Amino acid sequence: MTKLRIGNACAALGLAMLSAPVAAATPPEGDVVRTDLARGDTTAPVEIVTGGAPSTLIVQGLKLAPGASSGWHTHPGTEYSAITAGGVVLQTADNCAGAEFGSGQAVFIPAGVPHRVANENAGAADVVVTYTVPADVPLRVDAPDPCAG
Repeated sequence: MTKLRIGNACAALGLAMLSAPVAAATPPEGDVVRTDLARGDTTAPVEIVTGGAPSTLIVQGLKLAPGASSGWHTHPGTEYSAITAGGVVLQTADNCAGAEFGSGQAVFIPAGVPHRVANENAGAADVVVTYTVPADVPLRVDAPDPCAG
């Protein structure tokens, strides 16, 4: 008798599964165009912490002419950038010599880290920069040169 009940229960479950509607993916509707503004790869770990407070997401296009630099500064939130053309040198207080990043690479800078980005190449450098910062605070704070000695 128990085998019969288990068999009936399995059969009923199978029928229910067969008659349940199947979820299907839905394509975009209307004229939809998705464009990647930038793509960059990094092997560095990325961590974004907002602490539950309101935050603002800012996306900027940055163009550095040959010889130009951002000057030393910090941000109150995380910065992640993708180099889309040319190359830049990123200096931080921990790496005054700087690290070179080229087109297709990504850079992650934690909140509060003094840094400077420079274009030491003959051509322009283009970067798409994304910031996650606390709401209603300045995006950039100028900083003294920690590498001046």
